[in-house]
Amino acid sequence: MKHIFLSILCTACVLVSCVSRRSAEQTEGQRDSLQLVVNSKDSLIEAVFADINTISENLAQIRVRENLVSVARNREGVRQPVAEIQDDIEAIDQLLQENKRKIASLQSASSQLRKANLRIEGLEKMIRNLEGELAEKNSEVESLRKELAQMGLKVDTLTEKVAAREAEVAVRTAEVDSLSGVKNVLEDRLNTVYYIVGAEKDLRTAGIVTKQGFIGRTLTVGETADLDNFIKADLRTLTEILIEHKRVKLVTSHPADSYELISNADGVVYKLVITDPERFWNASKVLVISYK
Repeated sequence: MKHIFLSILCTACVLVSCVSRRSAEQTEGQRDSLQLVVNSKDSLIEAVFADINTISENLAQIRVRENLVSVARNREGVRQPVAEIQDDIEAIDQLLQENKRKIASLQSASSQLRKANLRIEGLEKMIRNLEGELAEKNSEVESLRKELAQMGLKVDTLTEKVAAREAEVAVRTAEVDSLSGVKNVLEDRLNTVYYIVGAEKDLRTAGIVTKQGFIGRTLTVGETADLDNFIKADLRTLTEILIEHKRVKLVTSHPADSYELISNADGVVYKLVITDPERFWNASKVLVISYK
């Protein structure tokens, strides 16, 4: 009988031990599952705040870009090229696209938190506000793109007008240059004079001078005088003419007080000095000096 009782008692102890071990294992498993849930919720919450921080940073960058575009469009003297404004708009658009992805991530996280019976106060309202701001910014970007396209058209039109004006200026400049050339030619002609210094006999032989009258015959410039025999000069720079002969005579008529004959001690006329070019050449653009 004692043996039977001891056997039953041992069996009962074994059963109690097994039940206790199973209970402990179940408790530990539940604790591990609970820890996984807690860890998962913590990770989810951390992701939520990380997304919120990213969205906030993107919004700050968007405001900076918007200010740059606003300055470029409105302030005088600080206008940016269309290409630079386009770059700013594209940067804003990329930030908005990233915010769109982050908001979608927040919506997913919010849904998971609701399923876990965990709510972050104000999160869903914040998501709605962010969605509204995102839609508003997208609309602004589209408006900026349209305005930029119009600016591009205006720039193209202005470029065409500038090109046309430059072509017109080029034509006018060419005309002015041509007129200046003509003016210079005319001035050169008006200021061109001819002179010759020669022995009276040689000048008469060449038909440059002739004698007229019977008593005290005077020299005059011949009607058939060939200017190719003369020295061509510019009255603006011609101030004196070398002679180096005696018995010098000016055949052509020039005011006596507009020139001076310089002689040496031997009576040789060394040179003719023109003291008043305008009056000297006013009567004739041809000067003939003869000597014997």
